Amino acid sequence: MAHISVRRSNDLPSCSRCNGPLILAAQMPQLDTFGKPITLELCGACDAGGTAAGALVRFFASGAGNDTSRAKEGADLLLAFQKEIMARHGYALVDHPGPAAAFPPHTGTPPKGVG
Repeated sequence: MAHISVRRSNDLPSCSRCNGPLILAAQMPQLDTFGKPITLELCGACDAGGTAAGALVRFFASGAGNDTSRAKEGADLLLAFQKEIMARHGYALVDHPGPAAAFPPHTGTPPKGVG
């Protein structure tokens, strides 16, 4: 299992697409096809469209991120956002994996990264 750590910061990097401020940034334990870490970025300007990222931007913009009664909604939106970005990099997040025998054996090159 990959080691995952969470670090909160008030000093986020700039958006890699528009150089504007980010709402959140997270580095995944996987590497992309170029061997660089996959970074999930949520930008109010770049991600305001109708995707899962857009729904998460609207959630935070409405102030719902500070409403503990909406924590489940925020968690669901964050999960949808993570799945969307991971799919863009060729990964799939499996919600409830079955027994190991249900998956075909991996025959490709070993994955890069920790885990």
